[in-house]
Amino acid sequence: MTIIAVFIHSSISPLTSALPLSFVILVTACKQGYEDYLRYKIDKRDNRRSVSVIRNKCKQEIYCEQIIVGDLVKVSRDEDVPCDIVLLYSETPGCCYVTTSNLDGETNLKTLHVPKVVSTMSLTDIVAMQATITCQKPLANLYIFHGKLEINDGDKTTNGHLIIENLLLRGSRLKDTEYVVGCAVYTGQDTKLSLNSKIVSNKFSTAEKTINKYLIIYLVILLTEVIMCTILKLYVDTLQVWERYLGPLPKVNFFTLIEDILSFLVLFNYIVPISLYVTIELQKFLGSIFFGWDLDMYDKDNDQPALANSSDLNEELGQVEYLFTDKTGTLTENLMVFRRCSVNGNVYMEKDCDGNLHLLPSNGNETEAIKMSSWESEIWHFMISISLCHLVQIAPSSLRPKVIARRTLFRESFRLKKVTRVNSSLMMHPDLPEYQAASADEKALVEASARCGVVLQKNTNEHIHIKTDNSNLIFQKLEILEFSSERKRMSVIVKDSSGDIWLYCKGADSAVMPLITKGETQKTNAHVADFSMRGLRTLVVAYKKMNQSEYENLIHNVEEARQIIGAERETHITCAYNLMESGLTLLGVTAVEDRLQDKVEETLECLRVAGIKIWVLTGDKAETAENIAFLCGHFKKGTEILRLMNETSGQACLLILTSFERKIKLEPYKQYGLIIDGVSVTTTLRNCPELLKSVGMACEAVVCCRLTPLQKSEIVHLIKTARNHPHTAAIGDGGNDVSMIQEAHVGIGILGKEGRQASISADFAFTKFKYLRKALLVHGHWYYLRISILTQFFFYKNVVFITPQVLFGIHNGFSTQELYDGMFLMTFNLIFTSLPILVYGLLEQNYNAKKLMEHPYLYKLNKNNYLMSRSQFVIWMFLGMWHACITYFTVFAITSINPTYLYDNTPVGHWVFSTCIFHIVTLLVNVQILLRSVYWTIPFVLSVLLSELAFFVTTFGYSGLNIKYDGDMYGVFQKLLLSLSFWLLTIFIIITCLILDYLWLTYNTYRPLKILRRNEESPQVITCSNDDDHRRNSSQTKNCMFPWRGSFSLQKDK
Repeated sequence: MTIIAVFIHSSISPLTSALPLSFVILVTACKQGYEDYLRYKIDKRDNRRSVSVIRNKCKQEIYCEQIIVGDLVKVSRDEDVPCDIVLLYSETPGCCYVTTSNLDGETNLKTLHVPKVVSTMSLTDIVAMQATITCQKPLANLYIFHGKLEINDGDKTTNGHLIIENLLLRGSRLKDTEYVVGCAVYTGQDTKLSLNSKIVSNKFSTAEKTINKYLIIYLVILLTEVIMCTILKLYVDTLQVWERYLGPLPKVNFFTLIEDILSFLVLFNYIVPISLYVTIELQKFLGSIFFGWDLDMYDKDNDQPALANSSDLNEELGQVEYLFTDKTGTLTENLMVFRRCSVNGNVYMEKDCDGNLHLLPSNGNETEAIKMSSWESEIWHFMISISLCHLVQIAPSSLRPKVIARRTLFRESFRLKKVTRVNSSLMMHPDLPEYQAASADEKALVEASARCGVVLQKNTNEHIHIKTDNSNLIFQKLEILEFSSERKRMSVIVKDSSGDIWLYCKGADSAVMPLITKGETQKTNAHVADFSMRGLRTLVVAYKKMNQSEYENLIHNVEEARQIIGAERETHITCAYNLMESGLTLLGVTAVEDRLQDKVEETLECLRVAGIKIWVLTGDKAETAENIAFLCGHFKKGTEILRLMNETSGQACLLILTSFERKIKLEPYKQYGLIIDGVSVTTTLRNCPELLKSVGMACEAVVCCRLTPLQKSEIVHLIKTARNHPHTAAIGDGGNDVSMIQEAHVGIGILGKEGRQASISADFAFTKFKYLRKALLVHGHWYYLRISILTQFFFYKNVVFITPQVLFGIHNGFSTQELYDGMFLMTFNLIFTSLPILVYGLLEQNYNAKKLMEHPYLYKLNKNNYLMSRSQFVIWMFLGMWHACITYFTVFAITSINPTYLYDNTPVGHWVFSTCIFHIVTLLVNVQILLRSVYWTIPFVLSVLLSELAFFVTTFGYSGLNIKYDGDMYGVFQKLLLSLSFWLLTIFIIITCLILDYLWLTYNTYRPLKILRRNEESPQVITCSNDDDHRRNSSQTKNCMFPWRGSFSLQKDK
């Protein structure tokens, strides 16, 4: 517009158009520049850090930025790793310890291993060797890496595979190891840390999409106004009514027509709010900080506040219709406790982690359990197997004093019944080792084995040491066939002191049972079903004995598959692993308990009352998932469960789902719950996805079990793409939940015990599921309300502001003459009306937190993007037009009737007329936001008063200077201030304009009752607990004769 104003004869000065745009650009540039400066400082600090490298067999000190791929990098204790390096040598034999808090937020020590092919080599040999590392292209995923190490020793070439446990990532810190040496494989922007820092969410909020649509509408309105005024100008010019006053008018030609169009475009372009996006970005950024400041979602035990990883999706928390949740670690604590096991057809239990096995009778009565004073050989073999088949590491000795103190205190508290909940790790004897593991299941099993007398004493890259009552067993660790979400099992291959080779396999029954050829499978399957019905997590343990030649043949296939770099690698590895693990002998089944988190049932019920349907997506067995669903209230008593299990036929799935759909339609008032497993999900998604969508969306609750990570995301996508496009949220805590978290409209991560993969990928994160209640019902409600009213108000105030300019054309012959002085055009959006709406967007609460938590149905007030719907858009536009017309025509009428209403009886000129309108428009807009607010805080009211004060001071000073920037404003405002008619006119117009607003707001106060009647819900109050959930809420909402229900106070409830 500035450029257009320069090249045409416009009544608007180019400076008037340029300054507001320049301010917006300046604010954005300052924000981006500040962020760039911070990045520059961090980069400079990192890049100029001194690093030790070995080049040409010589140690050199260089800057971090000078490291190149292939350098041997030395990292000492407590130093940050400068790039991604493959570990080749460690002062601690075979392994090193690191912390990765800068990468994934985890503070526990992780153990990384030297590749087997170089694990026995000295540092001198490693520096002197000729070797080549081949690895995959740089990936952002922190948990995936594979490659191949080839060592050339003359005519002999030795190969070895590389995995993520061999890679030290940039940003991790070396601990409890004097130094390590590794080869740089990814540097600079190729490191996993840098690749993750560049990840930007590609999600767009509903509000953002709606704003874009409305901006297009306002652009159309702008063009329409321009075209209409141009046509009317041509028509008026043909009447020649102005010739006596203005003289002969210039002839109309193409160039004058274009100039008129561009002049009107410059004149009316203020209807499109150029500062809207800057204000929204600022509001979202500052609003997201409040999310982390909420003490009700702060975890004191872990010193962890809630996180808002993305400020772009704040308002999406207030629009959720479907919630997809993981089970383990999300609904449950992921704090495993060993409860039972099945060995050789018998069931054994451990009572409250006391370190003794008890044989259960066939009726399962725990009071009749017999304590085992001695074990049969099968039990010994079983307990040794769970001490061997794992990836558990022993914590460094530096942690021992803290561990002993914590265990001693907890055991004493448990003995005195000060603590009633069992903790597997803290119930161990203080003299036993402290274990660390990525899997809570594995850690609980190794701890149970240690309590019972089979103690894992040492676990290195080469050997596993196990201590029993009578002897010390040393096993040579040959291979690990790692766990994956697809395989659902892992295996360890060891050689005992007699030279026998054993493969121990542990995993889900669906993954291990098909591989078993010997053992009490029938009884074991019954025990697995029984454990699952009790809500316990089960793992099947089996073994295979091999001779040397058989092992060598099988491991050769595995090594060949591991050294493949490319897309086909996974297929070859799967085939090689399946061949290695075939022909197993059953040892037994473990059963661990994973208890529900606090207030899961209450949270789920609140969300259900709020109109949010919940789907549980888990990889657990159907029986376990169903049991947990009833325990947490997901399935209620009396719910009719519809089951679709193990169906591989598309025709069968179609028939079953059709019968379900018919049943739901014939008996719509029943409560239905659906359970479907991964096999049936695959078949259904391939053959009849729409039918699954229809049945699932009609059920009150859905549980999907035995799902892979990909299937979880496919389920979310299925519902997300339904005809009515419901808003979805996904919540989980593990790496297997990342895909569904990224697929949903808004992803929420639980900062749990399975690492930080989910929280890193999520838009929001906190430590406990119960915090989801406040995140959605309170923060979501507020975020959506604030951004919606902010957006509608921005459009409204520009309509009120610029419509008098359009109406002014009626009285100036559409001559492209400006109504407002250029100073007013510049300052209206920048100074006089910007601060109140921003403060409103940060602090507004139509209901306080306590009421929103106690009355979850209020969440439905804003369902389906109500506040930014077409009807609301039309209402806001109508009110804007109404206010503009009332203001303009009332001032015009008074001026026409009595053009000398000023205190000194001088005639009202153009600039007095326009200043009077501008004053009323500014006051009207600021009073409007006061009227809209139901939560008057001191900062908010001050923002309105300061805005009005800024207007009066600026206009008074501008009128007091005999400087003509645009119009002749000298003395104009002073005359208006001294005129009684001006004040009476102001009061009359403000009251007249806001009558409709008041009536509309009063009508809207009855919407909550309408929602209750429409949904046939009783207005029950869900009692808030007295822990720490609602102690810090704002003043209680009150019903009164005014549409606003807040109080002019910052005082909090006591």
